[in-house]
Amino acid sequence: MALRDVISLNRKITGFIRDGLGARALAVYRWMVASGFRETPHTFSAILSACNRYEGLQLHGRVLALGLCSNPFIGSALVNLYMRIEMPYAALLLYNETALQSTIMSNVVLGGLCNLKLTEELLCSLLDMRRQGLELNGLSYCYAMRGCYQDEEWLEQGRQLHGVVLKAGWVPSNIFLSNSLVDLYSAAGDLVDAKNSLDDIPSKDVISWNSIVSVYASKGHVKEATDYLKQMLWHGKLPSVRSFVGLFALSGQTGDLQFGFQMHGIALKLGFSCSSAHVQTALIDMYGKCCSFDCSIAIFNEIPSLALECCNSTITSSIRCKVFDSALEILYCMIVEGVVPDNVTLSATMKAISLSASSSLISCEMLHSWVFKLGFETDMAVCSSLISAYARVGQMNGSHMIFESLPDPNVICFTSIISACARYGDGAKGVELFNKMVSRGLKPDDVTFLCAIAGCDQAGLLEEGRLVIELMRASRELDPDGRHFACMVNLLSRDGFVEEAMKMMEHSPLRHYTKAWSSLLQSCRAHGENVLGKRAANMLIDVSQKDPATNLQVSKYFHEIGDNENASRVKAMASGQEVKESGHSLVEISHGI
Repeated sequence: MALRDVISLNRKITGFIRDGLGARALAVYRWMVASGFRETPHTFSAILSACNRYEGLQLHGRVLALGLCSNPFIGSALVNLYMRIEMPYAALLLYNETALQSTIMSNVVLGGLCNLKLTEELLCSLLDMRRQGLELNGLSYCYAMRGCYQDEEWLEQGRQLHGVVLKAGWVPSNIFLSNSLVDLYSAAGDLVDAKNSLDDIPSKDVISWNSIVSVYASKGHVKEATDYLKQMLWHGKLPSVRSFVGLFALSGQTGDLQFGFQMHGIALKLGFSCSSAHVQTALIDMYGKCCSFDCSIAIFNEIPSLALECCNSTITSSIRCKVFDSALEILYCMIVEGVVPDNVTLSATMKAISLSASSSLISCEMLHSWVFKLGFETDMAVCSSLISAYARVGQMNGSHMIFESLPDPNVICFTSIISACARYGDGAKGVELFNKMVSRGLKPDDVTFLCAIAGCDQAGLLEEGRLVIELMRASRELDPDGRHFACMVNLLSRDGFVEEAMKMMEHSPLRHYTKAWSSLLQSCRAHGENVLGKRAANMLIDVSQKDPATNLQVSKYFHEIGDNENASRVKAMASGQEVKESGHSLVEISHGI
């Protein structure tokens, strides 16, 4: 062009922004200012949408310097900027100072608060707009409705909004509001009202169908979800990624592999499985939850371009299916493909290593180096997994070193180190850490209590174990379950308090817990408590009649105390039943198995 003016430059900036080329739009704007062109309101309303925090603040200063802050288009663009860079209170201040507030600007405010999940501020702003007599439209109430179903605390206010939009006549004519109502009642778990809201829509669109399919799938209603899917296909509407993700999750939740195969077949037919990372991740997760790791790894191998979510889902599936060694192989594939691991990747891989029979110090140290390289040395989930992994390979010094390096460890990290101490019989240290945790004001969960009691059991700390379980009872938030009572029964019976252990067994959830009765029987034999031993032996036979190993244990006990009649009777019960083979252990010596 022989002559460039502001209009042509504005159009160039707008074109770049429309095509998603924000950096090039900013470059044109800088050249425009450097060349002496004065911006118009159209310039700022366009270029502000391409700015980050630093650039946006600079341009706001430029708007003030040029005296254009009263322009409603620039005001809307500035409000949108501050919402986008997560400065909502600055956006609200700017909105309240604007003399000419329009429906467009009001929707910018409501949409920004909705995206930031500030539901209280969103509803207060909506109420203020109504009091001021501002004209609101269906989009305004869509944002309000969405804010309510994003946060469970505001679902009742969403129901009240339903009455407001009904009175205003926005539903069922406004398809977006009608779909928001379906989502609202879906989030509230009110499937009846969700279905009624869907039925009220005169011309259902893809969003309506997908909402109802996904909600029934999320609530575990297989028949209803598949019925709506059939209706959707019959009406010529294609399911979205959201529907398939919900259906795959339903299959994994119920463990119904056949249903998962059927949904996978529909997704393949409609061309979803290879085009969406969300579908691929959901498929891998589904097959993992259905304990079909071969299918999970087959999906993983078919992915043309690896995504972080797919890799993390495959590693998690390998843990569920107890194919622990595959986790390291997947991590290696990620590194080769240039996919950078995140904290979920590292935490899950370390968990797999700690559970693997072939876990080694070398693999722990390799992952530890990745933790430092990627800057996750203070991530609580990663450090918790590292503590467990080092403890699993016998490096308690490494576990303590990682724990002590944390400036403010949380409940998960304390639980990991207490569990590590329990594993290696250092119950006294575990109790010390438990007391330290409580003194810091952290609330132990049921797993923390279990690890502390297990440590006392391993170390024979009877009084400390009693104090821990009494503290759990006194908390009034957690009740001891079978796992906690089993550790206490084992601790009491090994220290000779067999009668107290028997009473705990008979008045706790342990009456049908085979391992606890087996442990109590062994203690009765060790301490010569034959009367209690016979009661424990009879209870053990009752709760595990089909277990040949248990029957052999009871038969041997009766034989040792001279009750040959019962010994023969129980031995006859065990005849013809297969006994599981003994397990095998590996020990690493100087980095070799």
